[in-house]
Amino acid sequence: MFFCYNLFFFFFFFFFFFFFGIYLFEYNLVFFFEWLFFFFNSFSMSLIFFFDWISCFFMSFVFLISGCVLFYSLGYMNGDLNLIRFYYLVFMFILSMVFFILMPDFICLLLGWDGLGLVSYCLVIYYQNSVSLYSGLITLLMNRVGDVFLILCLGLFMNFGSFHYIFYINFFNNDFIILVYLVLFASFTKSAQFPFCVWLPSAMAAPTPVSSLVHSSTLVTSGVYLIIRFNYFILFCDTYFLMVISLITMVLSGFAACLENDLKKIIAFSTLSQLGFMFFTLSLGSLTLCFIHLLIHALFKSLLFLCSGIFIHCFLGSQDIRFMGGLVKQCPYVSSAFFVSLICLCGFPFFSGFYSKDFILEFFFLFNYSIFFFFFFFFFVGVTFIYSLRLIYYLFSSNSFFFPYINFCYSFFMNISLLFLYFSCLFVGSFMFWLFEDDFFFVLSFDFKLIPLLFFFFFFLVYDVLSFLYFYFGLIYFYFFSSMWFLSFYSSGFFLNRFFSFCYFSYSLVDSGWMEYFVSGGLVGFFRWLGFFFDSFTLNILKFYFFFFFFFF
Repeated sequence: MFFCYNLFFFFFFFFFFFFFGIYLFEYNLVFFFEWLFFFFNSFSMSLIFFFDWISCFFMSFVFLISGCVLFYSLGYMNGDLNLIRFYYLVFMFILSMVFFILMPDFICLLLGWDGLGLVSYCLVIYYQNSVSLYSGLITLLMNRVGDVFLILCLGLFMNFGSFHYIFYINFFNNDFIILVYLVLFASFTKSAQFPFCVWLPSAMAAPTPVSSLVHSSTLVTSGVYLIIRFNYFILFCDTYFLMVISLITMVLSGFAACLENDLKKIIAFSTLSQLGFMFFTLSLGSLTLCFIHLLIHALFKSLLFLCSGIFIHCFLGSQDIRFMGGLVKQCPYVSSAFFVSLICLCGFPFFSGFYSKDFILEFFFLFNYSIFFFFFFFFFVGVTFIYSLRLIYYLFSSNSFFFPYINFCYSFFMNISLLFLYFSCLFVGSFMFWLFEDDFFFVLSFDFKLIPLLFFFFFFLVYDVLSFLYFYFGLIYFYFFSSMWFLSFYSSGFFLNRFFSFCYFSYSLVDSGWMEYFVSGGLVGFFRWLGFFFDSFTLNILKFYFFFFFFFF
């Protein structure tokens, strides 16, 4: 009964914030609440709640996905001894997300930002084994780097006497250039952009409901949301740098997803690819399109994770797609939800992902960028088709090699939570663009409209080329692209091994070497000699007394 009340709470706030956001958008209103709790000369610290249509829409989708994930967890984690602790951690994560979304103040923003990083670390190490610990430490350290950038922004804003960055929009000058790059790098760490993209595939060691909530729709999109909030600062600068970083991230994640065999890691790489797609949209300057794609992506990606959790649950914890197969016959309801979320990911016409993706691709035609950016952007958007078709083949078309051990049990809680997200993936995209239809109207020729479709067929040829290359350069191709250009090694083992080797060398040379020699041998010997010298004074005190008496008195 307690969990039913919680579910009602989350869905009530979803509808409340969603319709409140529509009201704010239609009437172009903003609500601003401030509580001043410290004031000294010209320096003030206050707690601010900032309600506009962006924050309300994002809050509504966070509450929808959180309610579905918590309801799903009742079936997925049934019998877990630490279920109550898991729920408390998820509630703390949602509270941190609320602080992060609603507060346009650096101190309060840092409160939510730090809360997201620390609670996500606790959720990643939930299973308490060595793999979870390694993944949690990688996640924590990468997020700490982003915290350093935000603390530097905090120190920069201390010169202006206030931490409310929203008040400085109309006073942009060259002093804010450093701020822009600090915010960009902070968002790169949280949204797993190159070169900070290693922690997201590693964080798949967390339970699947955590991956659905934290690593697909809320935590990883917080970096994109931060740039949307700082858009007036970011767009004053050259966004070419942001475009290059997003393309590199799409290259890394696209090829890695085509070669990975772990189901959750494939979905994590597709999240990386979509995050690079969002950052590329931000570099074009279209904030509203990026925000709509962020919301729609959160829905179908959380559904994708929840369906994969049921598959993993049925296969007794195995996540290797090579052992799965024939799932259409075994669990048709979950397979249909998984298939719908996959074609939303590909941008199939008239599903939710199509409305945002197609508009972004057409929006890119309006810019005069080089053929290099044009080809690579469309190429790595199209790589999504390759790993989606690969997933469909392995899960639905191939034979099952695990069949005698499978238990396809259906849980009421898991099915109901899938139902909400299933219908959201079907209808929310069209509803969002009916809502924003006055903002976007592109006029393109028929040839440009056909280009995305031509790229779709082009990738079937590309897949044959890739298979040909894999036949001749198998090991190099596999290890180079599946390890994200060896970035996982360079981000962890390469530097850590050298750091610990240097620490051991310093310990051997300094602590156990010269310091031991000087302290134990030299310094102790010197004090021993000094003690003997003063002992000679003490033992011969009568001689000295007579000497000084005759010569000085």
